Amino acid sequence: MSQTSVKAFQEISEQIPEKRRIVYTALKNNPNNSFYRIAFILGWNVNKVSNRFNELENAGLIEKTGEETRGKFTRDRFSIITDVEKIIEKQNELYVFFVETKSQLEADHHRCQTKEGKELLRKRIQYLKGKISNLKMHSV
Repeated sequence: MSQTSVKAFQEISEQIPEKRRIVYTALKNNPNNSFYRIAFILGWNVNKVSNRFNELENAGLIEKTGEETRGKFTRDRFSIITDVEKIIEKQNELYVFFVETKSQLEADHHRCQTKEGKELLRKRIQYLKGKISNLKMHSV
């Protein structure tokens, strides 16, 4: 890792909550792995690790680097993003996508005529607001 990458890793590690930081560090030390493998390494429940992977991916801090096949199942492999410029680019792309999707759902909510439909859309909008907030919290 370059000096810039090491500094970025340290800064990112300081910003993220403890469980995410543990998973992020484990993935840094064991790149190109699935969340199943990281769960095994940490001795954690797979769901606990997969949730942290989703949060880190939605924050633009990790990326898919390949796949592995175990029997009938194909699993995604991930690594941390070490290039600061790439993290910023990824976070900008995610931000635009989340905001545009939220805007589309808000427009659908205004047009929706059923109570159930409005409630489903409201929940999805809240979910995206959480993703946007999480992304802002982790922005480089």
